[in-house]
Amino acid sequence: MQLVKEEAYFFRLSKYQDRLIEHIETHPEFIQPQSRQNEMLNNFLRPGLEDLCVSRTSFKWGIPVSFDDKHVIYVWIDALSNYITALGYMTENTEKYHRYWPCDVHLVGKEIVRFHTIIWPAMLMALGEPLPRQIFGHGWLILEGGKMSKSKGNVVDPVMLVERYGLDALRYFLLREVPFGSDGVFSNEALINRINADLANDLGNLLSRTVAMIEKYFDGAIPSCGETNELDQELKNLALETPGKVEKLMDDLQFSNALAEIWKLISRSNKYIDETTPWILAKSEEDRPRLGTVLYHLAEILRFVSVLITPFMPHTPGKIRSQLGMTGQEGTTWDSLKEFGLLKSGIKVSKGEAIFPRLDPAKEWDALEALKAEDSAEETKDTSDNKDSDSPDEILPEITIEDFSKIDLRVAKVVAAEKVKKTDKLLKLTLDVGGKTRQVVSGIAESYTPEDMVGRSVIIVANLKPVKLRGILSEGMILAASDNKGKLVLAGVSEEIDSGSRVR
Repeated sequence: MQLVKEEAYFFRLSKYQDRLIEHIETHPEFIQPQSRQNEMLNNFLRPGLEDLCVSRTSFKWGIPVSFDDKHVIYVWIDALSNYITALGYMTENTEKYHRYWPCDVHLVGKEIVRFHTIIWPAMLMALGEPLPRQIFGHGWLILEGGKMSKSKGNVVDPVMLVERYGLDALRYFLLREVPFGSDGVFSNEALINRINADLANDLGNLLSRTVAMIEKYFDGAIPSCGETNELDQELKNLALETPGKVEKLMDDLQFSNALAEIWKLISRSNKYIDETTPWILAKSEEDRPRLGTVLYHLAEILRFVSVLITPFMPHTPGKIRSQLGMTGQEGTTWDSLKEFGLLKSGIKVSKGEAIFPRLDPAKEWDALEALKAEDSAEETKDTSDNKDSDSPDEILPEITIEDFSKIDLRVAKVVAAEKVKKTDKLLKLTLDVGGKTRQVVSGIAESYTPEDMVGRSVIIVANLKPVKLRGILSEGMILAASDNKGKLVLAGVSEEIDSGSRVR
């Protein structure tokens, strides 16, 4: 290995080692979660810091050093300083800097915690500027079996999940399932179970049961609240206590625990229905005032819930309030949760569709696997197309003759073709391969029409594992070349040859 030497400037990081340790120990909230703090102290600070090279002279890309034009500054020194220079630090107008700095929380990925908890604070100490009040290193979202990776083909497309289940359901799952700061494991099973158990069964049922009973027993008008008993008071107290608990947990970035507190209120309300048995109270005119009190408490709880979940699920509160008959902003602010009983009696409820319909787990798992396969196949194709377009002369790594012998290339004749609905690139082709029919979905629609394809002989990869694209089974891949403008030209045969013939 050749040793490379060049002139460089160093930042004396070691000078701030003891000050950093003292600051962290006297401000235990400075690095969160605790595991990140332990890592920085035990793996970097206590073993001893080395001075940091901050300039180079062997290349010119970078920020020129103002007092030495042979040097350029690169990487973390210039990047980290943006946090304060963007606010006007050391300019004529420092109003934003003094207003917003120091920040309350630096939220960063766990892989860059060292730069933000050691190098950046040391830079600020050297400048004599205040440090951020807290640096929080969040974890990764991973799949069973390891980190998401395009090369592994295990990337989950959040857009597809949002289109299928809605943004609020996905936000709820990610915030509730994973303690913030830790790595979280995503699985289709966990997603479906959360939607069914928490959103459909707990929250959805609470809303639908409450509104349905108000419609049935009070002609759709929220009843007045009469005399209360211990059950009512217990539910009311829990409602009034919950906002404070949620607020504290949110300040500590414990989003999963904050949602758990909200769901305690939702679960207690569902239990309250079973304890008070409104359907039995409705049988007696004498119990009608009591029935009104019970249903009023349930409706008011739903008002509370609609406010509590707003930071996590911004679209659902409006759906809840719409079914409760709430209009305007009254009773929708966080401050409104200081008082129980703001929901006006007499307003008309309106039962709508289930805000979170219950899902059939088996069907959903199959659908998600199909969507994942489709996305993986399209991603692979897009990556391949882009690579060919950007660097058409680049040769892929060599393979052996044994590797090539595993690929089964066959001549196939197109007997039918049609556009795949709601796509611009895909054609569904029916092929004759040696007397056997197979179906292939191909991304050639921008270069070839269905009419162009019928009767044409093409070359396919016949032993490619079938996948579903846009829900359509594709049993192979058609070979095509792409120029640097993205135009596709099919690989074919120049003279008549039987379909099914092997390409050698």
